[in-house]
Amino acid sequence: MRCALFLAVWITGLFSLHAEEGDLDQAIEKAVEILNKYANEKNDTAPAEAFQKARGLAILNIFKGGFIFSGTGGSGLVTVKMKSGKWSPPSAISAGGFGVGLQAGGSNIDYVILMNTDEAVEQFSKEGNYRGGVEAEGTAGAEGRNLSAGMAGMSAPVTSYSFSEGLFGGVSTSSLAFGVDDDTNEAFYGERLESQDILEGQVRKVPPSVHMLWKALAETDQKTKVITAQAEQKETKNKK
Repeated sequence: MRCALFLAVWITGLFSLHAEEGDLDQAIEKAVEILNKYANEKNDTAPAEAFQKARGLAILNIFKGGFIFSGTGGSGLVTVKMKSGKWSPPSAISAGGFGVGLQAGGSNIDYVILMNTDEAVEQFSKEGNYRGGVEAEGTAGAEGRNLSAGMAGMSAPVTSYSFSEGLFGGVSTSSLAFGVDDDTNEAFYGERLESQDILEGQVRKVPPSVHMLWKALAETDQKTKVITAQAEQKETKNKK
């Protein structure tokens, strides 16, 4: 029992440290990579349709590992559609979690969490910690990549998609806890800002890498529009 408790504390501490080491430039670079994979998903039109309806996005890279006990940690960013219709500057977030279940191995998971309502945007915008979860995710094969969808267990409706790489067998009961990373935001923007202010576009100076994120979002928007339009045309033809 003591051994299990020690293992749990050790794993949780390890992943918490990993999640705290935030760098928004790196998070943006990773988000651009994830968006490129998301936009090029052609086997299923649902991700494209979900992106077109989304009011905000959380994009994270999460590492999960363990044996019986599992630790989860990572970081990423949140961006939302402002009243102008444009995407906001990004706000940094961190994530961590712990679980117990029939599981073994490790995996690196890229998450795209789409906020479908104003309530979801508000929950991701506010300060403090909040919980969500995508359970029963997993990958088969040492280097396999797949796109899977799920519903995060949050009070406001969100849809999540994950690209996973690595080997992680079994079903976990873990869920992620998210939190605004104020220190990372301050280091990036050069001033202490509330997450909500950032997501409302109230920043004095927009760092150059943000434009790279906006470009990737615009490209994703264009590609998902094409995919959605093609799906609608195909559906119309099938009805005739």
